[in-house]
Amino acid sequence: MMAFCEHCQDTVNYDEKLVQKSKNIRGKEVKYLGKEAFCSECGNEFFVSDIRDYNLIELDKAFRESDSY
Repeated sequence: MMAFCEHCQDTVNYDEKLVQKSKNIRGKEVKYLGKEAFCSECGNEFFVSDIRDYNLIELDKAFRESDSY
């Protein structure tokens, strides 16, 4: 997998890690298992749009399963 690392200023390979995330929605904390991308060159976390999309889908699933809406 490759994406542009804003720290390296280059297109690099990256590693994905699953992490426990939480978001406050309508006054309730919703927990879900999300992903983060880490540059294989510099090791910094950086933005990858596919991972953002994945996290939004997982957050939506967790919110809908939580009786909050």
